[in-house]
Amino acid sequence: MSQPQQIRDESDFDQLPDNIPISATIADIEEKKGFIDYFRFVVEVKTKGGSKYLIYRRYREFFNLHQTLENKYSPEDPERPGPNTCALPPLPG
Repeated sequence: MSQPQQIRDESDFDQLPDNIPISATIADIEEKKGFIDYFRFVVEVKTKGGSKYLIYRRYREFFNLHQTLENKYSPEDPERPGPNTCALPPLPG
């Protein structure tokens, strides 16, 4: 049996610039108290080049993004998802 032949000299990942995000994790959750109490998520983003940066977002910003993605990509029938749809996990209250 012959070995599979590589079409290109380098992979698609190798061709990406170093500043492309490759992972994101919730690093911390901060409770902010004042006139309005709210939670702020600290998201640590790692790039292909090895650098890291932090993004600070309130819960409602994640919720708004989640709602937009659900409206755009949720299948009409959850039992029969289409090729360009996905079922998102629910966000905590």
